[in-house]
Amino acid sequence: MIIKFQRGEGWIYKGQPVLYQQELGNGVLYFLVEQTLAPLQIVDEDGIRHAPDIAWARDAYAAGHLRKASELKGPKARVLAAKREYDIEQIHELDPKAAFRALVVRGMDKLGVGSCSDPKMHVAIAKLWAAHPIEAMGFDRKPSPRAVRKWLSERGSTFDRPLQQMVSLSGRVPRKRKLPSETCELMLRESLGYWAHFGRSIDAAYARFKGRITNLNKYRASRAQYMPQLKLPSDETFRKEVRRLECYETYAARFGEKKAKARLKASGEGLVAQRFLQLGCMDHTLVDNLVVMNLDQRLPMGRPWLTILIDVRTRCVVGWVITYEPPSLYSATECIKRASRPKLALLARESRYWPMANIFGKFDEIVVDNGKELSGTAFEDAMIDIGTSVRWAPVASPTFKAIGERFFGTLNTLLFNRLPGATLSPTLLREMDLDPSKTAVLTIEELEDLITEAICLYHYQVHRTLTVPPAHLWQEDMEAHGIDVIPDLRRLDKMVGAMRPGCRVTRTGVIFQNLRYFDESLVGGLLDDMAGLAPQRGQPKGSASFTAKIKYNPANLGEIHVWNVRRKQYVTLPCLDHDYADGLSVTQHKMLRKWTEAKGLAFSSLDERLAALEAFSRRIEEVAPDLQIRSRRNLARMRQSPTIQGLAHDTVGLAYAPARHDGMAPILVAHDVLADTRSDSGQPNTRPARPASKKTKTKTKPAVAAARGSSDLHPETGEEAFGGGYVRQVWKGFGE
Repeated sequence: MIIKFQRGEGWIYKGQPVLYQQELGNGVLYFLVEQTLAPLQIVDEDGIRHAPDIAWARDAYAAGHLRKASELKGPKARVLAAKREYDIEQIHELDPKAAFRALVVRGMDKLGVGSCSDPKMHVAIAKLWAAHPIEAMGFDRKPSPRAVRKWLSERGSTFDRPLQQMVSLSGRVPRKRKLPSETCELMLRESLGYWAHFGRSIDAAYARFKGRITNLNKYRASRAQYMPQLKLPSDETFRKEVRRLECYETYAARFGEKKAKARLKASGEGLVAQRFLQLGCMDHTLVDNLVVMNLDQRLPMGRPWLTILIDVRTRCVVGWVITYEPPSLYSATECIKRASRPKLALLARESRYWPMANIFGKFDEIVVDNGKELSGTAFEDAMIDIGTSVRWAPVASPTFKAIGERFFGTLNTLLFNRLPGATLSPTLLREMDLDPSKTAVLTIEELEDLITEAICLYHYQVHRTLTVPPAHLWQEDMEAHGIDVIPDLRRLDKMVGAMRPGCRVTRTGVIFQNLRYFDESLVGGLLDDMAGLAPQRGQPKGSASFTAKIKYNPANLGEIHVWNVRRKQYVTLPCLDHDYADGLSVTQHKMLRKWTEAKGLAFSSLDERLAALEAFSRRIEEVAPDLQIRSRRNLARMRQSPTIQGLAHDTVGLAYAPARHDGMAPILVAHDVLADTRSDSGQPNTRPARPASKKTKTKTKPAVAAARGSSDLHPETGEEAFGGGYVRQVWKGFGE
């Protein structure tokens, strides 16, 4: 037998007390479970139960699963104290005399002295002091025989005297409560009532407890004179009793299982990756107390949402995007696209940030939450198509993506908590439906510049967990493994954009969100491919049309993608109102129309929409002149940037006029003079002949024509002219 076992000896196997009985032969050991007195059986990796053997005992002891149970004797408090795991420093700090008691009892065990008379105990103590003169010099006096006998009987067993048993328990043992049992029972009842009712405060629970004590004292006084009155404990005593009962069960009863798990359950191992771009973590956050203005269109963008994609291995933020709508499929895919591109724009910043341009690539797997924008098959199929798998975090488990949450906390410390912002006038805020007490205003340029600067700074600070800057760790992995990239980023726009089925495509294009999308060659190709597949019923006379699904970007109405069933491809159509729709989100589009309706302005034609946009811009400039000043400063700063000047295609030369006595001399700028002869030799231009005007019998009423601004109607469909196309005469609501 490798380990020496004795019959009836107590052992602990994985916290379960067992008793050794005997060896049955062939190395098989017989243990009894102390609680049930049933034979101990071991379950192997295949789930098969068998009796323990010598090899199992050796492996379990080496792993710390099997240990010998100490024979604890003495009072209950001393038995409980033996289970405390104090280290040597703690023991000397708690009780400096613990070493003195250990010297005495261990020395008595070596001398073979147990419980004996006082004279014999005096002789044994004298021998011990003579045998250890140096150690004895550290103690001021010898112990009494009575104290030594008590130590020998209570502090361990013979040759088993752990130092933690030598610690005095004076003041370290829970004392019996001085309050009567009736008071303790009532206090326990009302304390549990606090945890059982979410709306009950500690003060309310204490008031109920006080009322019960008062009623009980009245009952006692009326029933018998000899029954003592119960003393009311203080509110602090009651509060400590309430807090003492806090555990998973009580916290879940008051606040729910979700909060109880977040507060009292272990969060798990967390996300782990062995190399960069192996695992990414995507998360969203709503930036607090910020309202962003678009200075190009003078439109309020609202509180921004920040979406990030962070690398688990290096903690580098590979992609980030700022949107002004709730998290969507667009924001997720846009973040992935930005993460997959080299960040060349950062090269224009400080020279120390140049390695940021190399933080990009394709992830093998990304972890996302269970939002409806990411839990559908569209997002998963798109990710699989580019070679990235998707892992969904457990429901209601924010700690699973603690890496992303921790970065948001860092960004709050670096940036958001320090932004002063600017406050608009209450009149304008009421028009925008914004709360001035909870919002601060920044421009888009300012916010994106500050966030980019904060993220760059984060990459070059020493990470507390990694102990190195994230950019440094990324550089090492990049040199070791190289960066994997997505073959075609353009496909993501068409694969995972927002979908609208059943949109009608006619010769005039597509009317979506009351905007017209048209390109002559592309629409002609669509009609040529799809006209033969469209049902004939409901088709207008003389013109082909069909219905198809479209994909669009909710944050940019500048273009849509129409599905060509025959060719199995998306065709991109631009918006004819490019100056209005480019960069405009669906939310802004609807908000602008709502504002125009409130002001009683027309919003039908392109001119009317641009006029409403201009009026709204002037209104913001009137009540918020500081935004215009900040816009000019940003423009001036960008004009002076060498990078911007180098990227500009059109350059403007400056010419200086010399001074003379009567003012400034004329400026002579070199230019090409006009030709004195025509290059076409006077030949007339060739163009299609204009059709002869036809007199129509139908006359539009003057009031209707004035309201519409035009009486040009389509001769077949009865639609009025709108931005080069036709729309229905009857307004069926914004957003169709």
